[in-house]
Amino acid sequence: MAMEEPHNTTPKKKSCGLENDSIFGTIKKFTAPAGNSPKLPTIKDFCILKPISRGAFGKVFLGYKKNNDHDKLFAIKVMRKSDMINKNMISQVITERNALALSRSPFCVTLYYSLQTISSVFLVMEYMVGGDLKSLLAMYGFFEESAARFYTAEICLALQYLHKHGIVHRDIKPD
Repeated sequence: MAMEEPHNTTPKKKSCGLENDSIFGTIKKFTAPAGNSPKLPTIKDFCILKPISRGAFGKVFLGYKKNNDHDKLFAIKVMRKSDMINKNMISQVITERNALALSRSPFCVTLYYSLQTISSVFLVMEYMVGGDLKSLLAMYGFFEESAARFYTAEICLALQYLHKHGIVHRDIKPD
C-alpha cells in the first residue's frame, strides 16, 4: 500500500509580478524592525515637500514627519525595487543602508529610518540645510582657500571615520 504525500494547505501569496523570493527576502530583512522595537513609521507618516536631488539609486525628496515638529526636515531617498533589480544594485543599496545605519559621526549623514512598500524602498535621512558641494560651487563659482581647506578637512574626517569602521566610499563627488 502506497503512502500519500501530505497536501500543502498554505495559501499562495499574490504576486506583484516583480517578486523573486531571495531578493525581496533580503530587502525585507534590512528594512524590518528588530525584535521588540517600537512600531516604526511608514512612508505614509511623512509629507513630501519637493524633490532635492536625483542619483543612480533613485530620487531624494525634502519632507517632514506628520504629527511631529514640522521644523524637523528629512531627506527621503526613494528607490524603486524594480529599478534596483533591473540595475543589479540590490547589494549596493543594502551596503549604503548599512553604512548609514552604522554612522555616528558628525561628518556623516544620519539614517533615521529605512522603510519599504511593495514597490519601493525609502531611506529617511538627516537633511543637510547647506546642500552639497556641487550646489555651493555653482552658487559661488569657486571657494576661497580657507573654505576649500575647511570642506576638505570635513571630507577627510568623514572618510577617516568610515575607514575606521571598515567602510570604503568609492564614489566621492561634489554632489
